[in-house]
Order: sequence, then structure tokens, then C-alpha cells
Amino acid sequence: MKVTCKQQDLNRGLSVVAHAVSNRSTLPILANVLLATDQGRLRLYATNLEIGINCWVDAEVHEEGSTTVPAKRITDFVGSLPQADVDLSVPTDSHTVSVRSLRSSANIEGMDPAEFPLSPTTEGSEEPVTLDATQLKEMIEQVAFAAADDDSRPVFTGVLVQVNNQKITFAAADAFRLAVRAAPLADDSTMRNDILIPARTLTELARILPSEGTVQMIVTPNRSQVLFHSENIDLLSRLIEGTFPNFYQIIPKEHSTRAIVDTKEFAAAVRSVTPFARDSSNITRVKIANADDTEQGTVTIEATAEDVGSGVSTINATVEGQEQQIIFNVKYLSDVLAVIDTPEVAVEVTSAARPGVIKPWKSDEAPIDYTYVIMPMSTNR
Repeated sequence: MKVTCKQQDLNRGLSVVAHAVSNRSTLPILANVLLATDQGRLRLYATNLEIGINCWVDAEVHEEGSTTVPAKRITDFVGSLPQADVDLSVPTDSHTVSVRSLRSSANIEGMDPAEFPLSPTTEGSEEPVTLDATQLKEMIEQVAFAAADDDSRPVFTGVLVQVNNQKITFAAADAFRLAVRAAPLADDSTMRNDILIPARTLTELARILPSEGTVQMIVTPNRSQVLFHSENIDLLSRLIEGTFPNFYQIIPKEHSTRAIVDTKEFAAAVRSVTPFARDSSNITRVKIANADDTEQGTVTIEATAEDVGSGVSTINATVEGQEQQIIFNVKYLSDVLAVIDTPEVAVEVTSAARPGVIKPWKSDEAPIDYTYVIMPMSTNR
């Protein structure tokens, strides 16, 4: 193999596939990245057997071929090079990669590419679902964080994906919260069944996706894997087996009180009481009050930690309904406020013992189809 490519392109490609490199596997070759010529470009591929990432780099191909090299070693070396042409060559019957650029060179011992796991084929897969890359990244950001970290219940470590009626819906939940984000599709795509994608996979996908363009989501024929395909990047992930609960039953259908608040002010108020909430099991009291039965009201965030102190912050709000007090986990509040970018949010409450809802608020535009449900904490504490 002999190719020439730009340092910045190769460095970017190696950074992308690094998200799938395994450093803890019992298979040493999984710590490597595959380098292979592919239709006039250089293909980089890495996998940890749960996800696999392909990235294509523009290159001048002088001789076809392939090899694998330790991912960290070649990434570190290429990253140290100046922005100039980089020559990669592998002699016949050898797995040593020669890397040369301007006044720097290195020889990196590799391994036989025949030992590297193949990238699964998507031939015979279901019809692809075409997504806008920017919107997909936003949907992942607003949902994946709500999935559980605990592997004891695998279905809750995933994000449920539904496609029907020209709409795609992402949902993630643990035992205490639920995040649901839906968006319209340009075409009338459908999937035979819902799929469960590991939240960790989607988080990695959001990091490596281009900021514009389209992405195709393709479910493999045996429905055990999903492929996200863009112009220069493919990410293939296993799917989680199991049945996700009917999350629509969890979303409150009504509320007795709604407070509309400035998003940044609400986030700042939550941050101000967080140091005290951390020392009291994350307990944060949210008090919604109106003034003399008008819509002018306040939302007060309060946390008290024994032997530490207390913090309280009050912000103005537009309030509909009766006064309410409910206890939320401060982390669950700060998490959602970090992913909502509308100027205002709505906080909807029915009672201290029933779930609350936080959603983006747009009074004069079409609302964003995003709902975040938080279970209340005990009021006896």
C-alpha cells in the first residue's frame, strides 16, 4: 500500500475512528485501526465489537493495499506533524507502516489485516431513514443523557427510536425521569419495529457527525445492528434486545399549574442552590407562586443541607393555576436546562406527589416537540 494525503485530513479521520478503539479487549488487534485503500480514498476503520466506525479520507492512491496499526501510536505521531502532505507506505509481505512528512518520519509495527473483524454488510437491509445531521445531533443531546448508566436493566441504557407517520421519535428513561424528542421527516419513512440503540453509541455519534448534511439510518437485515451513514463517516452499532415500556403512559396528560420562566435565569437559580442540594441527597424544593390571582408570579428554588447551610433563589415567572411546591432532584433539573436552547421553558405541575414536566416554550412559534418528565422526590424529607 502506498498513499499520500493531507495531515489535517488524516488527523481528523484518526480522531473520528478513535471513538471506537478498544484498549481493554483481550483481542490485541482491537487496539489497532485498519488502513485500507477504497475506490481512490483511504478508509480508516476501528471497532470494539459494540460499535464500529469507518471514516474515508481524501488521498492520492499510488498502490492498493491494507494493514492495521496501533491507533494511539499513529494518532499521536500524525497529530504532531505539521499541516503538509503525509506519505503512508507498507512494503509487500510486511505490516510495518512507514509514515513520512517533510522532515519527520516513523516506522510503526502493525498486524495482519486478515485478523481484523470485518465491517458488517448492510445488503438486504430495510429502507434507510434520512435525517438532517444538525437536527439529529440536537435530538441526541436532548435525550441520551436521560438513559440509565446502570446495566442491571439494559433496556434503560438505550434510546428508543420510533419512525412512523413522517415523524421520528427518540425516548430515553431511567427510573426517575423521561426525555422524549420528536421531529418531522422529509419522506414517508417507516421501520418495521421500534429499535433500541445504546445511549453511549448515540453520544459518540453526535460527537463525530458533520454539522450539516444528511445522515441515513439503516437497520441491518437481522435487526441486530443499526448503521448511520454520512458522506465520509459510517457508524455501526449493535442494538439492545428487549421491550421498552410504553412511555406515553408516563407523560402527564394535564397539569394544574404552569410557570413560564426565562431559561437562563432558571438555570442560574438551579446552579446557585446546587452546592447545598448535593449535601442533602440532591433535594431541591421548587415553589411556584402567583400574585393576587394574576399571571405575574415567581418560581423559588431552595435547597438546605444540615450543618452546611441553605441556598434560595427566586425568579419572575408567568404563572397559570394554583400555588404549588414540589421536590426535584437538582441534577435532573440542571441536566435538562443545559440542553434546551429556547429563551423560555415551561414548568408544569399537578401535585407534589405526581411527575412534573419541563418543556421548551415558544408562545409565538410552532413548539419544539420535546417533553421532559421528572418524578418528584419524597416530601417527607
